[in-house]
Amino acid sequence: MGICRADGTALTLIGEDDWYPYSAVKNGSLRGFAVDVITAAYAAVEVPVKFKSAPYARCLKLVQIGQEAGCFDSLKDEKLSKDFLFHHEPIFRAEIGIFAISEVAEANLKPVNLKGKRVGVTHGYTYTDEIDQDASIRREVAPSDLLNLRKLLLKRADYALVYTRVVDSLVARYPQEFKGKIHQVGLVTQDNLYVSFSKTHPDAARFAALLDQGLLKIRRNGQYAKIEQQWRTPPP
Repeated sequence: MGICRADGTALTLIGEDDWYPYSAVKNGSLRGFAVDVITAAYAAVEVPVKFKSAPYARCLKLVQIGQEAGCFDSLKDEKLSKDFLFHHEPIFRAEIGIFAISEVAEANLKPVNLKGKRVGVTHGYTYTDEIDQDASIRREVAPSDLLNLRKLLLKRADYALVYTRVVDSLVARYPQEFKGKIHQVGLVTQDNLYVSFSKTHPDAARFAALLDQGLLKIRRNGQYAKIEQQWRTPPP
């Protein structure tokens, strides 16, 4: 990769407003593991970055129409790759789990086991090409992961697809509601997540290249590992 230098232009990115511990509004500002990684990566290449927040579906829409430069955090799948520009180095790697109510004794489920089932998903999210292109799955769409899990408890879905660390955060936040009542029964994928950059925003391609350079720097100098360690036990 050639060197792409910053010119002092400030960057604003949109992060999801309710996806802790990766990105969520806490005490009026966007916080999370992804926020800290992106901030450090851009600082390493001398790019000042600011953040806005929005629900994920709106975040993607604003970037798709070129009103904003980038939205995070996204899977680099076939559906999104048609409309967005992706950098190469991932922000982080995460796991999408298959969750069920506690009395369900199944285990080791895979996407193929979801055919014909009522499956809770969150509006605007993608869940790998295998899931997204399977028309046999009966999708129960919720506005957020929290409501997705609540619909699962109400038995309005057989399973719910949620990132495992997000579930951990929600169980810690709402223990009376979820602790001991839901559990992971399978795995959709372990995959990398990225910033979805606009294909029409004039600065997006340059900022995508700079993000790659910054991520490589902080991985090599150990800063990424320090941020990762700080977020192993997310603050409440």
